[in-house]
Parts: sequence; structure tokens; C-alpha cells
Amino acid sequence: MFYSIAHSILRVIAIIYIRLQAISVENIPEEGGVILAPNHPSDLDSFILGAAINRQLHTMGKEELFRKRFAGFIFRKLNAFPVRREEFDREAIRTAINILKDGHVIDMYPEGTVSLDGSLQEPKSGTAFIALQAKAAVVPVAIIGSFNVMSKGQRFPRPHKVILKFGKPLYFDEYYGKPYNRETLKTVTEKIMDEIKILLNSDTL
Repeated sequence: MFYSIAHSILRVIAIIYIRLQAISVENIPEEGGVILAPNHPSDLDSFILGAAINRQLHTMGKEELFRKRFAGFIFRKLNAFPVRREEFDREAIRTAINILKDGHVIDMYPEGTVSLDGSLQEPKSGTAFIALQAKAAVVPVAIIGSFNVMSKGQRFPRPHKVILKFGKPLYFDEYYGKPYNRETLKTVTEKIMDEIKILLNSDTL
């Protein structure tokens, strides 16, 4: 109930304040575990994604956000869970995999952190690792404009149009249930990033 109410409020705010436009949101499978894999230009990206889609969104949040009791309560009610970014957080990874295996949607940013200038950064392998472990579909997403709404370190959002482009889901069946190494993770990561780049450079509006 809390998530549904918050989702409705956020969607209205997003449509009015940032003129949110979601393109090809129907590419998100209606059932089963799905990873939304966007670029990461703003701290607001997960809120914007959550407002744009019809399925409930789960997301990792840096542990610091959960340290204050009230804030932690709110974030958990919004389906967020903490991750310790300075280490290989096995608990957070296990939580993400279980969420996907239970058939839910989670957002994971291949870049790992918010971009300082809004441009794409070098990716990490975490998204690929969790996708293969959970055997989940990966939907690449391009987020355009959120950097202008709230860049890293900015305290208050500004009104600016934001466009989300959802790509076709990617499946990596050839790797499911088989041993894989760093090269496999690199290949999967590069495929996801290539699709994000195509969406970012596409003229589709």
C-alpha cells in the first residue's frame, strides 16, 4: 500500500515537474525477474525509473542512506535495500539474486555509481554477475536529462525534461548454469553497455 501510494505521487510529480517521457516501456517483461540496466547521470534515477514503470521496482542503495532510522524505514518501504559499496557485499548480492528469482524487477547500474559529468563511465561487472546468477532478463535503459534535474552533489532538483528509453530485453541463456570467468562477465557487460549506447544515440522520441 505504501509503495502504491508513493508510486502514484511520484508519477504525478515526474510528469508535471520533469515532463517525464517513457519510450517503449512495454519492453519490460510483465512477469519474471528483470534487471533494468540504465546509465546513471543522477541520484534521482531510481525514483524516476520507479515512477515510469508499472511493476514495482526494487533497488540497491548505498548503506549510508539507511543509517538514520526514519530514512531507512522509508527506503525499505520503497523496496530499497542497503549495499556496502567499498567492499564485495555478499549479503546485498544475495538479496538482489533472491529478489530476481522471486520474479521481481530490480534496477542495477553497470557503471556502479553516479556520473560526475553525466557522461558514460567505465562499467563494472556486478550487473552481469547478478544477471547470470539469477538467470534474469536484462532490459537496457537510456536516461536522458536527469543530470540537468539533479547532478551529483546538488541538493535540490530543477525542472527539466527527462526521457527514458527502454530497450528490448537481453537474455544470456548460453551462459546459464555453466561455469564462467572474467571474460564471460566482460562480454555480457559490454553487450549491455553497447545497447545502452545505442539507445542514448538513437533519434527515437
